[in-house]
Amino acid sequence: MKKFSKIGIVGFKERSADLARALEQIALWAQVHPQVQFCALSNLRELAKKPIRIVKESALSRMDLLLAIGGDGTVLSAAHMALGHKIPILGVNAGRVGFLAESRVEGLEKALDDLLAGDFSTRERMMIDASVFRGKKCIAKQTVLNEVHIRAHMPDRMVNVNVAYNGTCLTEYWADSLLISTPTGSTAYNLAAGGPIIHPSTPAVVLTPVAPSSLSVRPLVLSLTDKKLEIVSAVERPLDLVFDGRSSVEVKPGDRVVLCESKSVTTFIRMRHTGFVGALREKLGWTGKPRLA
Repeated sequence: MKKFSKIGIVGFKERSADLARALEQIALWAQVHPQVQFCALSNLRELAKKPIRIVKESALSRMDLLLAIGGDGTVLSAAHMALGHKIPILGVNAGRVGFLAESRVEGLEKALDDLLAGDFSTRERMMIDASVFRGKKCIAKQTVLNEVHIRAHMPDRMVNVNVAYNGTCLTEYWADSLLISTPTGSTAYNLAAGGPIIHPSTPAVVLTPVAPSSLSVRPLVLSLTDKKLEIVSAVERPLDLVFDGRSSVEVKPGDRVVLCESKSVTTFIRMRHTGFVGALREKLGWTGKPRLA
């Protein structure tokens, strides 16, 4: 059974009442369980109380577990901090929806007790490696958990790109932008853009054009297992490639964007009473019939 003796805390809503309450609960729990050390990012200095230690972000790479307290954006940030270090993440919802969060602030102490008792499981989520090639040289590479977003570099421009799937021409997209989302990202921007929800264990991605010019173009689910997508601009205009909504790189005409399934995964802690189907019902109001008045 995995032991969590060092737990890192990631949070970014300094004025959030839920975040402050969560940190207070952690401090009280840590006083009773001195065998577990908690470390928080420096931006939480004013909210975190002893025995929680304040550390730099680099120190979180040595943790046994990351607690991401906030919304899905906070969980994404924690995932990028954990990348390459095989650190599992437990999301604690202090946002509005928090689809990636397994626990609520109200149940945080119980979640910590369950972690200590080993009453949990883990789930791995696939990620995408996105590379930009200029000629034969790779000029940029990122690994994403949610999505790669291709949008026009110039404001008020549409995106016109050619997409090949494993070496075969797939189609030409003409839309406001194009999303390539993982199952994890399928409940984020992809869902808002009309794309399908994909179960987290499905090894696939979904291509979702945002406001396409053709009614015949619909979201498309594809496997990336041992396969790749290659995307190039169909016109002499630059594009922006946005990774998980966090960072971006300019793609010039002639550059190739290559997407493949990453060897890296993000590992999430799953408590015994939670699950993907339950999250659909609870957080997205998933129902097949109209609500009664």
